[in-house]
Amino acid sequence: MSDKMHSKHSVFVLGQNGQPLTPTTPSKARKLLAGGVAKKVWSKFNTFGIQMLVSTRTETPDATLGNDWGTKFDGYAAVVGKENPLNVMLLLPDKKVIVRKLEERRTLRRARRHRNCRRRAARFDNRKRGGFLAPSQQVIVQSREKVIKEMCRIFPINHAAVEDVRFNHAKHRWGANFSTVEIGKTRLRKLYADRNIKQFDYRGWETEELRKKYGYKKTSSKSAEKFTAHCADALTLAVDVSVGQHVEVGPFLVVDDTYRPKRRRLHDTQPAKGGIRARYSEGTVLGLRKGLLIGTAKGKVGQLCGELKGSYRFLDSGRKRQAIKVLGWISSNFITRKEKRKPRLLPIAKARGSRRGKIRWGR
Repeated sequence: MSDKMHSKHSVFVLGQNGQPLTPTTPSKARKLLAGGVAKKVWSKFNTFGIQMLVSTRTETPDATLGNDWGTKFDGYAAVVGKENPLNVMLLLPDKKVIVRKLEERRTLRRARRHRNCRRRAARFDNRKRGGFLAPSQQVIVQSREKVIKEMCRIFPINHAAVEDVRFNHAKHRWGANFSTVEIGKTRLRKLYADRNIKQFDYRGWETEELRKKYGYKKTSSKSAEKFTAHCADALTLAVDVSVGQHVEVGPFLVVDDTYRPKRRRLHDTQPAKGGIRARYSEGTVLGLRKGLLIGTAKGKVGQLCGELKGSYRFLDSGRKRQAIKVLGWISSNFITRKEKRKPRLLPIAKARGSRRGKIRWGR
């Protein structure tokens, strides 16, 4: 059993009303587009699909979404019928950065209350609310919700397999990181219930046994951007709920949701000469929301992050800031990338008149 990337039905299909249908093959999708009965669409993951322009059958096979939640990285795998059309590794927002920003915002808010300026009145009735989540935890839960909703939008998901994380915090004091996974479980469970998706829970030791049973490998490096880091467990759970046998591994994507722009800090914390506070950030760049996926006329792609002397500043694929005057296009899709693979050395035939073979770089 190998983890070779393989999935015949890799093109997602939407009905006339946007209802997800059974994925199809690229050749079948080309025929439907050429016949004028479908149109091109793209998901938030930048994957290609089609939407039917005529009525068609709505029967779909059993489809399961596997979930492997973690503190910094999540794994998601969809199994439709007996194929794995998509695997997603989610890079969660950095909780430490969020906490630091919240503390800084609180300090600035308290300082404003001692100055003669407009401010929000202090609130003391917001400590006990039903379903309350701390802001630092809520950002992580909302990041998961975005990916789950998009997976359910493009695939006919009717089952969910989740690795249920539990930890005895009263008995042990070293499991603080587990709370990040545990908090928000009720909210995500309700998300599935509202969509009539039946959830199956697994414990960590059960996932390990099932992974060995179905023949999937898992790497020890949790930060590695590859299928074997987190999606192996997610696919294992989805397979156990749906088909109960090994399924070939399908396409793999990394969704980077780590960037969080500053939106509410209008002025710099330290005043300049004359007591003037310089403008800092408004949350938008020349009328565009920060965090958007942008493209330039020269083919560069990045994430909008700021402004520099009337130019757009963006983070490129290497997370370096660059500036551009004119944008080619903008998109609200996720920031995605494929698995990084090292080049392999491939020997070629010996050159004529030479005793030594040549080596070239190849994929």
